[in-house]
Amino acid sequence: MENISATGVDEAIGVITSLASSALAGPELALLTDAAVLELITATDRVASLAEAARALVIREAERREAAQEEAHCATAEFIRRGHGHSLQRCRSLVRDAVRQGQFTALVDAVAAGEVRSGQASAIARVLDELPDDFSAEQVARAEETMIELAQELCPDDLLRAGWYLIEIIAPERVDELMAEKLEREEREAQKKKGLSLSDDGHGSMHIKGRLPSADGEALAAVLNAHAESAWKRHADEVAEAGGDPGPKDKKVLLADALMALVRAHQVHRDAPTHGGDRPRVNVFLKFEDLVGGLGDMAMASGRGITAYEARRLACDCDIIPMVLNSLGIPLDVGRAERLVNPHLRAALVARDGGCVFPGCDRGPSECEAHHIHPVRREALVYRTEVRDLRGRAVAAAR
Repeated sequence: MENISATGVDEAIGVITSLASSALAGPELALLTDAAVLELITATDRVASLAEAARALVIREAERREAAQEEAHCATAEFIRRGHGHSLQRCRSLVRDAVRQGQFTALVDAVAAGEVRSGQASAIARVLDELPDDFSAEQVARAEETMIELAQELCPDDLLRAGWYLIEIIAPERVDELMAEKLEREEREAQKKKGLSLSDDGHGSMHIKGRLPSADGEALAAVLNAHAESAWKRHADEVAEAGGDPGPKDKKVLLADALMALVRAHQVHRDAPTHGGDRPRVNVFLKFEDLVGGLGDMAMASGRGITAYEARRLACDCDIIPMVLNSLGIPLDVGRAERLVNPHLRAALVARDGGCVFPGCDRGPSECEAHHIHPVRREALVYRTEVRDLRGRAVAAAR
């Protein structure tokens, strides 16, 4: 690398750029046969892999000589980020993978020869890097050779899972010992990395993203899958009774409904701990006239708007807190919360209806909300709600 002149570098860059430009402005794809298009996919994939291997080689050299620090006064990853349109996380990953692959000469040669694709190389290097430190150079070389052979048949994800296959080949007498150490290490890391985030996407949806230790995740999956399976069977039975075809139902939708079924069951039983001296609430702000009339602006505490229908549904079984606001939205007076359906009314409703009363629905009380037979009106808020005004309905039926 150090023997290449500046002119040689310029020429290499020119050739690479010219080849890429020629490929993009090459034959009219619409005129090619299907076989020719598939051949182009194979060829361009190989070229892309070789280009990524070349980038990794240059990154390793830049790291070795600390070129970015000397010339741009920053880390290599930051230099790549500044002018190449990548996120910093992506740039750090590029540097980390390049340096990691550079530890394994046979792997680098296999990538350069086109025997291993760049994604496979990243997976192989990661597996080899995680081998026990007390493995001999001969054992590591054998593992490297085995992984390169496996790359002829396996994708990167499968290669990542092949680590224990290597242990069984190289050191079968240590499999149990190393497996125990691995599980303990992974459990510690999982506890450190667990977390959950909730974020509004600004378009009427909430994004939920998180990570749990495997045991906790399995417990959550078991409960959600049980609810989802039950919901699917109910859906299939209802359609079968009507003489139709249940058709496919998205598993992700069923799991989302299952999660909300757990939340609503928790709300019904009021098991959640208090927060700031009060039980957890979903707050909706609207004018009294808008609530009884079903029109107007309605917003939750997060600032997200909701439909008049959703606001009326929430109002059927909620606490009404009268509040006087000034023109700037600052509370001037706050009244006492009055619950339209208090625990005593709900108990009477459960005793009378035993669950959802919507025709054909057999859901139990824990899956139901208390709904007014007639929409909530001014008199229902000013005076009181009685059990004869209510019916139990499951959330899905209420919709």
